[in-house]
Amino acid sequence: MKAVLFDLFGTLVDNPTNEQVFSLHASIAEVLGVPPEEYAKGWKLTFHDRASGLHGSIAKSIAAAAKQCSAIYKEEALEQAVIIRHEFTKTWLTPRSDAVSTIAELKGRGLKIGLLSNCTAEVPEIWPKIAFAPIIDQPLFSCNEGLRKPMPEFYERALTRLGVQPAECLYVADGDNGELKQSKALGISTVMIRNSGQLNDYRTDPEDDWTGPKIECLSDLLTLIP
Repeated sequence: MKAVLFDLFGTLVDNPTNEQVFSLHASIAEVLGVPPEEYAKGWKLTFHDRASGLHGSIAKSIAAAAKQCSAIYKEEALEQAVIIRHEFTKTWLTPRSDAVSTIAELKGRGLKIGLLSNCTAEVPEIWPKIAFAPIIDQPLFSCNEGLRKPMPEFYERALTRLGVQPAECLYVADGDNGELKQSKALGISTVMIRNSGQLNDYRTDPEDDWTGPKIECLSDLLTLIP
């Protein structure tokens, strides 16, 4: 094993709960003047384009979701909506208690560390200011790369940047949008991270049928990798 490739949300940081996600949508919908349930649905409907970077900025991603609503959104409120989105995301990007120490130990063993995240534009904007930035060798954000999981090209690009073959890499993720199955299909060793306390967390298309290896916490990796 020469590299470990991590998912971000639900892996290095906790997923928000379903209630927290709806609270975010409701806050944005209120300033835009649109129904919160419709905005939440619009955000989900525009996932592919947003995560693939087709909207560009976070403001345009918010506008695309708002356009799915029955009411006309207030364009002059977009700047405030972006601020709200940023503040929520900053909170969600808090590292899990054992995340930084586990990565540091893996790097100390000579492993390269990568990140493969389906995300919107505010995540790479915030990234340089958080604890992971200095210790992850190759972070790949879907909105910047124009690719998203489970597209095989996204994984292959990460492997290329890490300079490793599939059999030399371990992928660790909570299981969403077919990411685990695709990783395994590409010949990458794949582990799901889910602990018994993760209930009602937000995943768009959970892989709860995963039967492969599982761990409870990130530090468990230290016993899996020599």
